[in-house]
Amino acid sequence: MRWRTWHIASKYRRLATVLLMFTLFNTSVWSATDGSLGDNSEGTSIITIIKEDAVQISGVDDLEMGIRGSLTESQSVDDDLCVFSSTGTYNLTVTSANFFFALTGANTSSNIIYTLSWTTDTTRAITHGNAITSLIGDDSSLDCNGGTNANLQVTITPQNFNSADPGSYRDTVTLLVQPE
Repeated sequence: MRWRTWHIASKYRRLATVLLMFTLFNTSVWSATDGSLGDNSEGTSIITIIKEDAVQISGVDDLEMGIRGSLTESQSVDDDLCVFSSTGTYNLTVTSANFFFALTGANTSSNIIYTLSWTTDTTRAITHGNAITSLIGDDSSLDCNGGTNANLQVTITPQNFNSADPGSYRDTVTLLVQPE
C-alpha cells in the first residue's frame, strides 16, 4: 500500500511539474524571438528541460552459500552494490518470493530461515517488506564511478541450518530502491 501511495503521489508531482512548466514557458514573455532585418540580427531561444527523480541499483549478483553438512557458526555472504539516486537519498524495500526470508527446499518441506542486512554508512537489519529510509546514494555517477556504496549481507545461523532436511534450498529476493 505504501508503494501505491508513493506511486500515485509521484504521478501527481509529475503532472504538477509539467503544468507549471507549461504555464511558465508558454507565455509571450518566455517565447523565442526572431531577429529584425538590418546590418545585424539577433534572435532568442528558450531552452528547457524537466529533470525527474531517478534511481538505479547495479552490481546485483546471485549469492552462493556453498555446500555444507552442518554449521558450527553463522554463515554469511555479501554482495557489494551501487545505488544511484538523483536526489542523493533513497529508501530500500526487500521482499522474498517466499513471502518471508526463508530458503525453501526443492524436495523437502523444510525451510532455512535467514536474515538480511544493508550497509551504507551504518549497518541496518532488513525486515521483509518494510522500507529502510534516508539512505545515501551516489547522485553524480550511475555506476558509482566503478565502485560501490552499499552492501547486502545474507546470514544463516547454525540452528536454522542444522535443523533442516538435506537438500537444495533457494529463494529470490527483490531489492526495490526509490528516490526520496
